[in-house]
Amino acid sequence: MCGIAGIVSKTSRDLGPLLEAMLRAQHHRGPDGAGMVVGTHCQRKSTVEALDFRNQFGTIALGHVRLAITGGATGVQPFQTPDGRLSLLHNGEIYNYRKLWKSLMGPAQPASSSDSEVFFKLLANEYRGDLVYALEKVLPHLDGVYGTAVTDQHHTIIARDRIGVRQLYYCFGKGLTAFASEKKSLKALFGNDVEIHRLPPGHMMILGENGHELRAFWTPDQIRTNDTIEDVSKALSAYKNELKEAVWKRIHDRDHVGIIYSGGIDSFMIASLVKQLGVPFTCYTAGRGEDAPDITWAKKTAKEHGFPLRVKTLSKNEIEELIPEVMKAIEDHSLNQVEVAIPIFASIRMAQEAGERVILTGQGADELFGGYPWYAAIVDREGYDQFVERSWEDTFLLYKECLEREDKIAMNHSMELRVPYVDPQVIEVAFAIAPQLKIRKGGDPLQKRIHRALSIVLGVPEEVAFREKEAAQHGANVHDVFEELARSHGYSKDLLNAANYDSNISVQEKLGSSSRYGYRYGDRSLWKPSPHVQYYLDTLAAEIGLLTGLPKLQWNATREKLTALGLSNGRTSKS
Repeated sequence: MCGIAGIVSKTSRDLGPLLEAMLRAQHHRGPDGAGMVVGTHCQRKSTVEALDFRNQFGTIALGHVRLAITGGATGVQPFQTPDGRLSLLHNGEIYNYRKLWKSLMGPAQPASSSDSEVFFKLLANEYRGDLVYALEKVLPHLDGVYGTAVTDQHHTIIARDRIGVRQLYYCFGKGLTAFASEKKSLKALFGNDVEIHRLPPGHMMILGENGHELRAFWTPDQIRTNDTIEDVSKALSAYKNELKEAVWKRIHDRDHVGIIYSGGIDSFMIASLVKQLGVPFTCYTAGRGEDAPDITWAKKTAKEHGFPLRVKTLSKNEIEELIPEVMKAIEDHSLNQVEVAIPIFASIRMAQEAGERVILTGQGADELFGGYPWYAAIVDREGYDQFVERSWEDTFLLYKECLEREDKIAMNHSMELRVPYVDPQVIEVAFAIAPQLKIRKGGDPLQKRIHRALSIVLGVPEEVAFREKEAAQHGANVHDVFEELARSHGYSKDLLNAANYDSNISVQEKLGSSSRYGYRYGDRSLWKPSPHVQYYLDTLAAEIGLLTGLPKLQWNATREKLTALGLSNGRTSKS
């Protein structure tokens, strides 16, 4: 795991200071090394500070900060061919790199244990002067999660893994195209108001003299089968085999792993499999107060089943102190993102303090197996076909809703997040299973039925297997804190309505299925941010320089209206 950054310029110029600003903005992603290449001149050092950014003239610059999970000292990047023609940056994990090396290169063994170096050598082996061709040959074979950048001094290409577990962003301006693992690196280069784009999963972007071209090297339809598994025993067998393999490939090289744990079915299944597979682990849980449902269930299940557990009990004041830090880390200020991130952030911080380097999460199971309440409503109102389509779409939008958020939280603590449920093979078998085995018609109160059935097979107790779904922010008991904090600063729904504040302007991108369409099938108030709560978060975002564009214009106008209504600087005089 690492952070990557790069610049492609229309004219030769000193790219050193620009690349330095980008790497410093994401130094937290790589405490174990740093490197850069401008033209054919490559440097590899132990820190960003040790790199020499002076007089680095050229049209292409690549930079890297490294978190060493595999590869030891041999994994310091960029990788470069002896003639300097090809240079590569890689952020992620390639789980099948040894198998891939053997299948493409014969009996010769890789020179190192670095998956990144093997990836580079495979690419160099396919390169015949056409970089696009070489990548299109290699990328579809990679079983892993990654963001990568490679140049042959003619073209520079960035690419993102099939599911989008690792992110890459890009933008244009000042005669430059720039890309990075986090938005803050691009803002360090262009300022807070720059328009930033995501590289979609399964895509590469080709950058050259004639502009840029976005091209898919993989599409989700490649794992969508027409076969349907209708037999329960066959469905359980297929699902168990793929999930167990997905967990194993993510832990077999580790002496110890952490698990983000709520005591619910999804994280319990991960913990149970890790225990069965014999890798030592610790579970991490956080929430507000000892009576938070997740803390209660986590303590109970961990004690009964011998799972090592660490718990962080958060106070209202601690949550308020965390909010700006969380927003900086996830590069987002929307309530639905921030409130979910709080317990995850606190759990991962505990894991960091305990010395973890890799942490697993149970994200993805609800999308695959129909865990959200609106899925049952869709089955009843619109039928199974519509449920399957919604579930499929939601699965392949997870990169926006939660994968980017949680990767950034983990990397903010120099840790790697691994997500077994979104392994492509698990996704393939999940959608081969008949939807009738997931949700029953008639207002199914449980849903995820085949998932729950497998949990019983894996030894999950029935009280956990059939525990009803709670959103993370409710299970961790943090949702109501935001209402309390907003009101403590003098904000109320009536006041913000009087100021004509519109939370839809502040939160322009609807990331989660709940806010995109799920609210239409239930209580809208559960998923639509209250205006005074979102405005409170806008204010904090403005204070840390995160609020930009139209949301910032609205916030300024609203602040003036609130001042006219009796609030000092948009807050009560008490605050």
